[in-house]
Amino acid sequence: MQPVGLDIGTNYTKITADGKNVLLYPSIVAYGEEKDWSLKGETKSVYIGDEALSIVQSMENVEVLRPLHEGRVLHTSYLELAKYGLSKLKVKNGVIATGLPVKSSRKEREDLKKELESALNSKVLIFPEPVGTMAYMGMETGVCVDIGFGTTDVLVIADMEYLKGDTMLMGVDKLYENLEVAVRNRIGISITPEEMTKLLTTEGYEIGRIRGGKKVSVSREEIMPEYEGYVKTWVERIASRVKLVLEGLSTTLVENFAITGGGSMLPGVYEMFKESFSDIGDVKRPDEPIKANSIGYYILAKSLVEEEKGGKAEAEGEVEILDAEETKKGRKSKK
Repeated sequence: MQPVGLDIGTNYTKITADGKNVLLYPSIVAYGEEKDWSLKGETKSVYIGDEALSIVQSMENVEVLRPLHEGRVLHTSYLELAKYGLSKLKVKNGVIATGLPVKSSRKEREDLKKELESALNSKVLIFPEPVGTMAYMGMETGVCVDIGFGTTDVLVIADMEYLKGDTMLMGVDKLYENLEVAVRNRIGISITPEEMTKLLTTEGYEIGRIRGGKKVSVSREEIMPEYEGYVKTWVERIASRVKLVLEGLSTTLVENFAITGGGSMLPGVYEMFKESFSDIGDVKRPDEPIKANSIGYYILAKSLVEEEKGGKAEAEGEVEILDAEETKKGRKSKK
C-alpha cells in the first residue's frame, strides 16, 4: 500500500506520495453548468483547485465551495479535493495520513475517517494537525503552533504522546478580512485569499481588474502600511493564547518549540513570534512551513506501512525475533 501525506487546509490542499514532491492546489471546488464551447474537447461540471479558481470570476451560474471553514468539514466536496490529489499522483490504494484541528471531537474524527476510507479505497490515519510538522522536524517532544487559514492550533507532545493543546479561531482569514476591506475601500475591488497571499509574499506583485472600462490595480507596496498596522495586533492575540496553553509546563517540554503553517510565512510574523517567546526559548520554523504537515504525515504513514510489513515478515519467519525489551523500544520509536 502506498503511503500518502494529505493536508487539506481551508485555503490550500497539500499532498505527497514520496515525501519529497508536494502537489499544492487551492482548496476550492466549483460546480458549473456546461459551457457553450469546449475548446479543449472535453466537458465537465466539477472544477478543482487552480482551475476552479480561474473560472470563479469568468463563469456565470457557478457554485463555489470551500469545503472547510474554521477547521471543520462543511461539505462532502472535501472528498473531491482528496480524490483529485490522489488521481494526480496516480495512487489507487494507499495508507493516507491526514490531520484535523487539535480540538476536533472524537465523532468528527471517526466520521471523517469512515468517509475517506469508503470514498478513497484506502486506510486513513488522522492526527492532530501540528503533528505533521513535528514529525517532519524530528520532534518527538515539544510544542508546535500551526497558523493556518481558518484556525491556529497549538500542540504539546512528549515522546510522541499527546499532552495538551488548543484550537483557536484566529487564523489568517481574520487578518485578510481587514485587508480585503481596505483594498475594497481604496479601489473598489474584491480579491481572493489566494491573491492576497501572493500580494503579501511576492515582491513587486500587483492585482488588477477591469472596472468602469479601465484597469484598476493594487500593489504590494500600497497595501503594506495597512498590513503592518493589523498584523502586530493579530500576532499578539495568537501569542497570548499560546502562552495560556504553555502556562505551568515543564521547561523540558518547550526546548523544542516550532511555528508552522502558511501564516508563519507572512511578512514579519515569524520574527514577531520569536521576540514574543524569547523569554521561553528559541522558536524554530521548518524550511517548508506550508508543506511540512503533508510531508510529516507521509513519514507517519510510511512508518506504519513498514511496521506492518515487518510484522508480516516476522510472522512468516523472515526476520530475526527481538527480545521483549528490544521490541518495546522499537515500537516506541515508530510511534
